[in-house]
Amino acid sequence: MKRYLTIWLAATGVLLLTTAAINLVVDPYGIFRLVDAKGLNQIKPHAGEQGAMTKAYQVLRVQPSGLILGNSRAEVGFDPAHFAWPDAAVPVYNLALPGTGTHTTLQYLQHVLEAQKGDPPKVIVWGIDFMDFLTDRTTHSNRGMVDKKDPRLLANPDGSRNPSRGLQQLRDGFEATFTLGALLDSISTLRAQQNPYSADLTSLGFNPMRDYTKITADEGYWAIFQQRNIENIKAYSNRPHDIFDASGATSPALDDLRRVIKLCRQHGINLRLVIYPYHAHLLEIIQLTGHGKVFENWKRAVVHVAHTESISAGLAPIPLWDFSLFNEYTESSVPAKGDKKTINKWYWEAGHFKRELGDRILEQVLSEGSPYPELGIRLDSTNLESVLTQQQALALNYRQTHAAEVDELVKMAERNSFISARR
Repeated sequence: MKRYLTIWLAATGVLLLTTAAINLVVDPYGIFRLVDAKGLNQIKPHAGEQGAMTKAYQVLRVQPSGLILGNSRAEVGFDPAHFAWPDAAVPVYNLALPGTGTHTTLQYLQHVLEAQKGDPPKVIVWGIDFMDFLTDRTTHSNRGMVDKKDPRLLANPDGSRNPSRGLQQLRDGFEATFTLGALLDSISTLRAQQNPYSADLTSLGFNPMRDYTKITADEGYWAIFQQRNIENIKAYSNRPHDIFDASGATSPALDDLRRVIKLCRQHGINLRLVIYPYHAHLLEIIQLTGHGKVFENWKRAVVHVAHTESISAGLAPIPLWDFSLFNEYTESSVPAKGDKKTINKWYWEAGHFKRELGDRILEQVLSEGSPYPELGIRLDSTNLESVLTQQQALALNYRQTHAAEVDELVKMAERNSFISARR
């Protein structure tokens, strides 16, 4: 019996060590990066699934001089390796996290600043999303309800040092090293190296959407646009129609914006705010679900925080670039139903733009002069109202020139929401 137990313990130990060795080398979530070899483990199909964990550790290893913040739109659209980034901002890390809002952005920025106290990032591009700012006006802001601690971040929501992070590091390290789930993901990672369409998350936090290249080829862009349009209609139909809480003057998201701006000023960081280039289909959905005026009021509120409040305090305004405009990019045609050969050059679907469009946005936001002046507009308190008026006219023109597409969106909204679609 004793001999049997000894053999069993030895076999278990060998199995655990073998599992740990494989997981450490393959590193399916990209949190160790002990080995990073093309053809072995460079492609990380499971890192994106664990994005919050992966990026919390990766960004500390990179020690970036440039940061990309935002949600999935920024993660797949803004390339940290693009040539437009100034030398002083390199290396750049894409810290955007899918499915998150302004408060997560604030917390992860605090995490980076705590780690790089002596050498904070020089440049930050933050993609801000209209949906993240929609607020129930009948509720009172309660920051305590959203100030939940993320145990793997260096800083607490109030900016203080997180003393319990070490325990979370041990848990994450164990899960990524000794578990069967990690081993299965390691095996999957090894197989993915030969798949040109495998999902991936690069060592700089960028999602190249390799898997979507195949999805759009197999299903066609029309199907992808249709599916995401339905999802967007349902999502907006269930969202509030205000951007201020019961105070009538602010909201948790606007307060997060102010805190990020304040942190960047305190650390000498050049912050650039970007309103995403929503495709015209999504701009129409915003209108159809009754959020058109709210969208305009949101831009007014963001301009007030980034520009007017800064001027009133005797400070330089924060650059705010608006790419949610009707133009040749956002109005790009969606291939017809059944067409699986034609591609949309700028969008995967109405909410997520491609790197090709993100590259042009970065050139405009980061450069003194842009070769694409028609792409976006820098908003401030002096031009905001004229821009909004111009966009109203361009929206009307789009509805007239793309009547069939807009009618389909109206029918879709009536089928998939609890409201009567409004033009």
